[in-house]
Amino acid sequence: HCRSLNDVSRLLLFSSVGQLTIPTSATILVSSVLLRMHLDGRSSSGTRRKSKSHRQSIDDHIERASQVIERTDGTGVLLNVARALLARAIFIVHSIATIWQTVKIEGKNSVWGFALISIIILFEGGHTIILRAGDERKWFCPSVLLYIIATAPPIWLLETKMCEWKLTQDSAVVSDEKQVRLQMLEQLMLVVVIIGRWLLPKGDISREQLSQILLAYLAIASDIVEFFDVFKEEIVWRDPTVQNIILATWTLSLLQFPFVLTVSRARKMRVAIIKTYDGMVVEHRHRRPANVIYDVDLWAIILANALQDIPFISVRLFLMFNRGLVTYTMIFFTCKNALIIALQTYRAFVLYHDRYLYPQELPEEIYKRRHSHGGRKKTKLNREDERQQTYTTKHPTIISRKCITEE
Repeated sequence: HCRSLNDVSRLLLFSSVGQLTIPTSATILVSSVLLRMHLDGRSSSGTRRKSKSHRQSIDDHIERASQVIERTDGTGVLLNVARALLARAIFIVHSIATIWQTVKIEGKNSVWGFALISIIILFEGGHTIILRAGDERKWFCPSVLLYIIATAPPIWLLETKMCEWKLTQDSAVVSDEKQVRLQMLEQLMLVVVIIGRWLLPKGDISREQLSQILLAYLAIASDIVEFFDVFKEEIVWRDPTVQNIILATWTLSLLQFPFVLTVSRARKMRVAIIKTYDGMVVEHRHRRPANVIYDVDLWAIILANALQDIPFISVRLFLMFNRGLVTYTMIFFTCKNALIIALQTYRAFVLYHDRYLYPQELPEEIYKRRHSHGGRKKTKLNREDERQQTYTTKHPTIISRKCITEE
């Protein structure tokens, strides 16, 4: 029943506010496609250029209809709710297991107070499910932050207790096998964070961005596990001050996981065949340097350096020059942290230079901005292109002779 583009727009508007059922939303997509086919079929060579903007508008409506169907699909909502509950259940189970082991070893029931933070994860999950249908926020994940706050302090107590066992060398207290199990319970925290973030509904994040986030989390987790291995050194487990410094740095590095700043807003380069014009002037969009505070990529670099690389290299240099812990592994990872800091700083300067000092605009963005009015306002390039094609159609022989002469 969609006889015009306005009818499709009205149906999409009603569907977006929830006044239509799911089958009607599916009908919108079908009607949009049929309208696109109808315009393509009736457009002749003379009117094809005029209907190009209409087809582009219909493509946008089709994309909006697909998003409406995806958001209002009952199966998709139930799946998001199930994934949100499963991820939070994994967080709570591992947190409670870590707290239980800590209480069992320390003998202090006050440690159970951290279990209250795990219960807060349930309320946060209920709030997310009711108000957001299970979808997570784009730039921050509260459930991961609550999980880290509830699990990191018990791991502090476990690691400190194991250092006391190594210092006293009392094998009757605990066996080596039990120490290995406790260490596995500690390192399992990073695996739970990655799996939980994978299970959580992606929300406004695309699948490609989610895969990039998980790969970045995996690289961060490997660095954190390697940094935590310094507890095997005798200099570390004999000095409580060094233990507290390492555990504080380890906890600081865990705060990267709640932030989802690895979602890049950088422009994507695409190869396209475009027409060139003599005397074409590339327009530049001038950005104020003060807008740098809103750049997500720069904030991601700052957080990565502030929460992981700079603290890690500081602790390693402290252990090497103050405590005399000089090993090949320590030297290698110290050089690695220094190189990462240098490369990240260089990338930050490049982004600031290309985006705010001397911003450049890709041809694709110029094309989109010139055709943003749906073809109603024709730019100078569009009028020249149309006159060129009209002249070619009316005088094909002259154009052919001209091309042969130029060749």
